[in-house]
Amino acid sequence: MLFNSAAFAVFLPVMLTAYWLLRGGSRKWALLAGSYFFYSWWDWRFTSLLMISTVLDYCCGRALERCPQRRWRRAVLSASICGNLGILGTFKYFSFFRDSAAALLGTVGWHPDWPTLHIILPMGISFYTFQTMSYTIDVYRGVIPAERNLRNFACFVACFPQLVAGPIVRAGHLLPQLQAQQRFADVDWTTGVYRLFRGLFKKMVVADLLALHVDAVFADPAGYSGISCWLALYAYAFQIYMDFSGYTDAALGTGEMLGLKFVENFDHPYLAASPAEFWRRWHISLSTWLRDYLYIPLGGSRFGRWLTMRNLFLTMALGGLWHGAAWTFVAWGVYHGILLAAQRLLHGGPRPAAAGDTPLPYRILKIAGMFHLSCLGWLLFRAPDWATVQIMLGKLFTLADGELRGKRFALIILACMVAHFRPGWSRISAYLPRVPALAQGALAGLCLWTLLLLSPGAKPFIYFQF
Repeated sequence: MLFNSAAFAVFLPVMLTAYWLLRGGSRKWALLAGSYFFYSWWDWRFTSLLMISTVLDYCCGRALERCPQRRWRRAVLSASICGNLGILGTFKYFSFFRDSAAALLGTVGWHPDWPTLHIILPMGISFYTFQTMSYTIDVYRGVIPAERNLRNFACFVACFPQLVAGPIVRAGHLLPQLQAQQRFADVDWTTGVYRLFRGLFKKMVVADLLALHVDAVFADPAGYSGISCWLALYAYAFQIYMDFSGYTDAALGTGEMLGLKFVENFDHPYLAASPAEFWRRWHISLSTWLRDYLYIPLGGSRFGRWLTMRNLFLTMALGGLWHGAAWTFVAWGVYHGILLAAQRLLHGGPRPAAAGDTPLPYRILKIAGMFHLSCLGWLLFRAPDWATVQIMLGKLFTLADGELRGKRFALIILACMVAHFRPGWSRISAYLPRVPALAQGALAGLCLWTLLLLSPGAKPFIYFQF
C-alpha cells in the first residue's frame, strides 16, 4: 500500500481509530493485523516471507539466550544470518548472479542453457531483512536481551509505517516502545500530521514532477544537450532526496500518531563537505547499519591504512549491491568507497575539521564540490544500463551547445536548492500548535485535496524497489 494512495487515506484513520480504542495487548494485535494488511495489499503471498523471517529470528534470539556455549551461539547466529541472506539472495539476487555467471562463462565459449525463473522481488525485503538480522546480532553480542513475546517481536519486524522503505530501526530502540503502553494524551498529533503531509508534499508534488524530466532524459540521453543532461542529473539528485526523505517524513509522522518514535534518516545531505559527512547525513539508518554490522566486524580502521581502505571498499560495494541487483549499483557503491578511501588518504582520518573551524568561503566550495561528486554518483544509481552511463558522461563533459529543454524543471530544482540549503520547515511547524484543532483538521483535508490535485499520479516511492 502506498502512502500517496486513496487506499492509505482510508486505511490510516481506521487503523488509528482501532489502535487507540483498544488497550493493552489488544492494541498490539491491532497494530500487527494492520501491518500485515498494509503489506499484503501489494501481494498477500509475500506476507509468508515476512512471517518466516519473524519466526526464524525470534527462535534464534530465544536460543541465543539459552545457549551459554560460544560454539552453539555461533551456530545459532550463523543459522539466522544464512537463513535471512538465503531468502534475500533467492528473491533479489538469483537472476542477477545467474545472468552474471552466464555472461562470464560466455567469454570462454560456454553458453549454458539454464532454466529461466521469473522471481518477483518482494517489496521492502532488504529493509526488514537487515532489521531482523541486527536484532539477532545484538542479542548475540549481549547488547539487548532476547524478546520473549512473539507478538511484540512480530510488531517490531512488521510495523507498517517503516516496513517497506525504512528507516531501519534497531530492536533496542523500538522493542521497548512496543513493550510499553502508549498513551493517547502523550501523542503529538500536530507534529505527526505535519510530518505526514510534509512527506506527501515532497513525494507527490516535488519528486514526481521532477521525475517527468528525469525519466525523459534517461530514456533517451542522446536526444538531449549536455546542459539538459546536467539539469536531469541535478533533478534526479533532488528527486531521490525528496522521494526518500518524503517517505521517511511520512513514516515518522505516522509512527508519531501511533505513539512510536522512529529514528531520523536524513540531515540535509547536500550540505556535506566531504564523503564521510555525506554518509553521516544520507540514509543514516543504513550507513550506521553498515558501519556497525559490516565495517567494524571487518576490522574497521584498527589494522592500518590499507586494510582500512579494503574495509571501506568492501562495505560500500556491498552497500551498493544491497540497493539493487545490477552492476551499476555495485559501481555506485565502489565509487563512494573510492571517495571515502581518498578522503582517508588525503586527511588521514574519517572526520575533517569541524564546520566552525573552516573558513566559510572554503566550506562553500567544499560543499559545492561534494554535491557534484554525489550527483555523478547518482548517474550510476539511476542509469538503467552501462550504455546510458556512457552516453550521459559523453554529454556531461562536452561543451557543445544545444537547446535547453525543461526550463520549468530548472525553476523547481532552484526552489529545491533554496529549501534544502535554507530549511524553513521548522519555522512553519512552530506555528501549527497555535492553530485550533478543528482548523488543523480542515487544513489537513485541504492539503490532502491539493496534493491529489497537483500530483501527476500515485507513483511508488523509489526505494520500494530495494
